[in-house]
Amino acid sequence: MFLFFFKISGVTFGGGIVILGLVQLEEEKRRDIDPELFADMVSLAASMPGPMAVSIAWLMGRHYRGTTGAVTAVAGAILPPFLIILFLSPFIIKYSDTPAVAGFFRGVLAGTSAIIALVITDNVKSALLGKWWNIVPFALVISLIGALHIHPLAAMAGVIALQYFHERVTAK
Repeated sequence: MFLFFFKISGVTFGGGIVILGLVQLEEEKRRDIDPELFADMVSLAASMPGPMAVSIAWLMGRHYRGTTGAVTAVAGAILPPFLIILFLSPFIIKYSDTPAVAGFFRGVLAGTSAIIALVITDNVKSALLGKWWNIVPFALVISLIGALHIHPLAAMAGVIALQYFHERVTAK
């Protein structure tokens, strides 16, 4: 897990959603997590506070090797950006006005945008093609925010509570 996340995190620009996209592509190659479970991990990682890359690393590491795997995966996810910032930031600041560096970052922006679009498209497609009730919580949150002007955190908390109680009632 350390090497899996170290490799992805070391070559990724654009933050958690881009790392999530590459993790999803790698996981599709490996095919060792049920796609529905992986979709649940992605949803949970996206809703957890903090960096999404750390959340998905924790969840996948925990899935494979428990707490030790989670800690190892998180270390693999955070070490490359830390080292890159530590060693390269003085040079990037110094040479940020040069055409080559500016062009590099324009290219990174284009690639990052494409990966984000791919992740969003795949997740929306899996939600729409999955069970129809997967869409209900999203629609309810959007309705509460848009129509009733409820704070997004309150809307999400309310829908999560509603789902929890619904699952408890239907499980009996």
